[in-house]
Amino acid sequence: MTGLFIAELRKQKGYTQKELAEKLMVTDKAVSRWETGKGFPDTSLLRNLSNILGVSVGELLSGEHIEETNMKEKTDQIILDSLKYSAQILTRMINGALLTVGIILLLTPVFMASGNYSFYGLILIGITITHMILKRLDLNMKITNKTIYASAIICQIAAIVLEILPYGVILIIAPGPNERITATFSYFSLTPFGNANFFPLPTGMLTVVAFLLCVINLFKKSDVLKLRNAAFVCNIIAVILSVMPLLLFGNQYMNTVSYFVSALLLISTVLQSIVNRHLYRVC
Repeated sequence: MTGLFIAELRKQKGYTQKELAEKLMVTDKAVSRWETGKGFPDTSLLRNLSNILGVSVGELLSGEHIEETNMKEKTDQIILDSLKYSAQILTRMINGALLTVGIILLLTPVFMASGNYSFYGLILIGITITHMILKRLDLNMKITNKTIYASAIICQIAAIVLEILPYGVILIIAPGPNERITATFSYFSLTPFGNANFFPLPTGMLTVVAFLLCVINLFKKSDVLKLRNAAFVCNIIAVILSVMPLLLFGNQYMNTVSYFVSALLLISTVLQSIVNRHLYRVC
């Protein structure tokens, strides 16, 4: 709204984006971002910008001319909207920081022998994603595509939790002719991969990739079809890889945790397919 208003006033004054930028001592790219809604003028520029365009700061922020009779009501609304916008920006920054730290901690088992930090990372990611989902969705709304997709993400989170635990991957080692040692590992451990069990590690990594793509899809408002297809394909491959030890090596290479991982990934895939099918019908 503000961006279109700035563009309209600039054209009325006969300024090009470059001329307006020179008066404010900014780049013409900055003016372009304001007008397309991809950015917002710095607060230090609002007074000069409003003077150049011949409007008040309040009118500039509201994105329209304000009659004197409605000035107080509009000003109050602008203040409330500004406070709300500032709170949203702060929340996004905090969520972004928590997600970044959580993902770094989550991936430590891939690069370090100890996986203790991954639990803290998982907690951070779980809290942040839950908060974002609750903010995004109306808790009293009926079942919609977004709630179904959110359920698919919850299944992925549960699968990642089980994949991180050092119990889901079974490795049977034979140190001698009549000796068998059974050990369990995390899906993100390199030990099974190094002992010819190549399936758990890519299963875990694809689950994380599918989870991140689904989260992006949940909050993205346009052009989601390709990303949703990519998330769906990653989920299907993860399901197939998760049961490969059973198909190739037998049920002794599967346990309760690994079966639950496969089941959660399968449920997530089914939920995604329901939403994707609806999108195809709409498109």
